[in-house]
Amino acid sequence: MPRSRLSAVPAQQLALVFCIVALSGFMAVTYPGFASIENAEVIAMGFVFEGFMALGMTLVIVTGGIDLSVGAVLPFSAILTALLLRAGVPVPPAVFGALTIAALIGLLNALAISGLRVHPFIVTLATMLSLKGLNLVLTGGGPITGMPPGFAWIGQGRLLGVPIPLVLFAAMAVSLGLLLRHHRFWQQAYLIGGNPRAARTSGVRVSFVLAVVYVVSALCAATAGVIAAATHGSASAGFGQNAELRVITAVVIGGASLQGGSGSIGGTLLGLSFLALLYNAFSMTGVSTYWQDVATGALVLGSALATELVTRRRERR
Repeated sequence: MPRSRLSAVPAQQLALVFCIVALSGFMAVTYPGFASIENAEVIAMGFVFEGFMALGMTLVIVTGGIDLSVGAVLPFSAILTALLLRAGVPVPPAVFGALTIAALIGLLNALAISGLRVHPFIVTLATMLSLKGLNLVLTGGGPITGMPPGFAWIGQGRLLGVPIPLVLFAAMAVSLGLLLRHHRFWQQAYLIGGNPRAARTSGVRVSFVLAVVYVVSALCAATAGVIAAATHGSASAGFGQNAELRVITAVVIGGASLQGGSGSIGGTLLGLSFLALLYNAFSMTGVSTYWQDVATGALVLGSALATELVTRRRERR
């Protein structure tokens, strides 16, 4: 990589790349099965649902917001899709119906945030708690099964040997990455995250941009829910437990600031890759899963501190 391009890459992302390479090298040498194609697919599929949610969460955090509701939107969309399919609704309308209702949830979040001026943490926390209760009511605490065989292709099918969920995730990641980096509308998210008042003064329709961002975030979580239902052949209120925390972790260690104004899809992909590798390493080495939460918390704190230090240094310059 030329020096000019290398210097343009945030230091936090360069450090993350180094950690990914170092961890992968260590595991490949210590555990030969780690470098197999089969294990690579296990790693990717193990985090693909969080991956969909992380794409939408990146947009939200760039605007200076947070969306805790995604962890409940995922199982809600899976449950709603399963109920519609069991009622005899064909697959396309069932999926479309679940995505539409999820989009409405995202829109309601945005209206409460921008219209009522309630903090995103409070709004999305309330949405998350309400949906978690509704998920238990709809399922009675048990799984919903009996979906048509054709629906399973969305989660279990392959395209040129690649699992369909990974194909869909790659397409969505590339699309949102290009839009956020090159499209004028999506770049307004950085202005809103950096200084909402200045963004309004400069003519940015802040409320409209936030509405689109939160709708996209909900749609990303709903897509993960639909694919999860197809992958497992069932829907349960237990899907996506604490997924919102892992998603926020991936976005933050990828270089996004919780104060808004910074972040990228590329950085989020690095964050997802590192978390997926780390969790897989814990599994292969036999380390207790309890340490995963310890590591996740340490990563969030360390990344937040690193981002804050870099921001302050830039402001001084």
